[in-house]
Amino acid sequence: MEDVRRKFRETIEQYHMLRQGGRVVAAVSGGADSVCLLALLCGLRGELGIQVRAVHVHHGLRGAEADRDAEFARQLCERFEVPFVLRRVDVREFARAEKLSEEEAGRLLRYRAFEECAAAWESGAWAEEAGEGTVWPEGAGEAGGGHAWPEETRAADGGNHGAAAGDPPETDAVRVAVAHHGDDQAETILHNLCRGSGLKGLGGMRPVRGRIIRPLIAVGRKEILEWLSANGLSFCQDSTNDTDHYTRNRIRRQLIPMLQEQVNPGAVESILRVGRLAGQADDYLSGQALEWTGRHAREEDGRILIPEKEFEQLPEILRAYVIFQAMARVGGRAKDLTSGHVDQVLGLFGVQAGRSQDLPYGIRAVREYEGVAVGRRETAFGQPRTEAVFRYFSYKKGTEIPKNQYTKWFDCGRIKGTPVVRNRQSGDYITLADGRTKTVRRFMIDEKIPREKRDSVLLLADGSHILWIVGYRISEYYKVGPDTVRVMEVRMEAPARDDPASDVIKEDENGGKDHGR
Repeated sequence: MEDVRRKFRETIEQYHMLRQGGRVVAAVSGGADSVCLLALLCGLRGELGIQVRAVHVHHGLRGAEADRDAEFARQLCERFEVPFVLRRVDVREFARAEKLSEEEAGRLLRYRAFEECAAAWESGAWAEEAGEGTVWPEGAGEAGGGHAWPEETRAADGGNHGAAAGDPPETDAVRVAVAHHGDDQAETILHNLCRGSGLKGLGGMRPVRGRIIRPLIAVGRKEILEWLSANGLSFCQDSTNDTDHYTRNRIRRQLIPMLQEQVNPGAVESILRVGRLAGQADDYLSGQALEWTGRHAREEDGRILIPEKEFEQLPEILRAYVIFQAMARVGGRAKDLTSGHVDQVLGLFGVQAGRSQDLPYGIRAVREYEGVAVGRRETAFGQPRTEAVFRYFSYKKGTEIPKNQYTKWFDCGRIKGTPVVRNRQSGDYITLADGRTKTVRRFMIDEKIPREKRDSVLLLADGSHILWIVGYRISEYYKVGPDTVRVMEVRMEAPARDDPASDVIKEDENGGKDHGR
């Protein structure tokens, strides 16, 4: 059983997931994988001095079974002496409102809850996340209940188990550990392969993505079950995993066993090896494409011009990467962009000027004399549009924050990805002053923004988390505060009257909706 702990530790070290004295929120569903994750993380409390807290997300979909899982997770954390928060979300309503599948809606809400709880810990507001399921385990006593708990899991949390305000100040981000394991990774790679994904998809889930870490990614499901049995740890079984309704379940229950029995007993290990190589290749090619774009492409007026002469000298695979990155940057996200869309843009090279292709997320690629320009459909090509000017600098405490409606400051340390200016998308949300989040859709309804203008309002986005709804408010989460070290300043040029968003933004000038926020 030492193999599980060894692989767990090696993965953490290889990908620099946790540092000495770091803080981590464990996503605990109550299933076998998350129980193993929590137990192993608690085993590092004495060794690395890390602090561990836990979040369980109740999706409101499985009735009494979901209630059972939530109670199991609460009791588990109580026995491990881990502060615990139960978050309830309405997946069905969110899916209906945002026109998503329940599976996608659940994923978005789940990761949003993880992000909010981690951010609350960083800001000293963990107690505000507390609901009916919160456990503060001082005085909870030794773990019992018939479980043979591993000795190392009984170590202290590394500090105060009470409100986060009592924790020592930290300069690095709180991590969120999720329990994806090797078999999950193999399923993901096979699923992506069958859907026609490129190298990025074949690379599967990244061990580290922003604050998300996957310490069990090198451990197999069978190993996890054997480890739990050896340590006397029980877990909950999600009945939806026992059906073949979902594609991933069919891959797990039918395809992978068939490959192991009829093709190669080590099929999963081989798939994971190919996934690692594909991920490495994708990282390298992405870097090469970014470097080429920085040297040769021109970004102006909200579009990216790819010059034909230099582009034709690139190897074919790098051409695809350059196009894909341009579409993702203009559209604000890469999800649902496929090799077919890349081929549509590639087909514009060599044809007459003026030809165009419409793509997802309001993207339009247009053939011009010098090459191909990738921009937004609502932006008239050749006409100026609102432009974001970024500037970065060190922050000195006490510096006055500008109140300009089109110049905003943000805490660099809280930004997880590459901020982009775009229009709204399903799943977008903003953090309010009281720490709650609100979907951009609901925010626009509450602000009485006319329906026909909502898709034209500009957003500064960090993934689905919105830093700034231009002309209305910035996210509380990204505001400059006492712990800010570096600032990202974003200046938006005032839009012209023929800009699609101008009426909305002008309302801010006259009506003062922004109030310096």
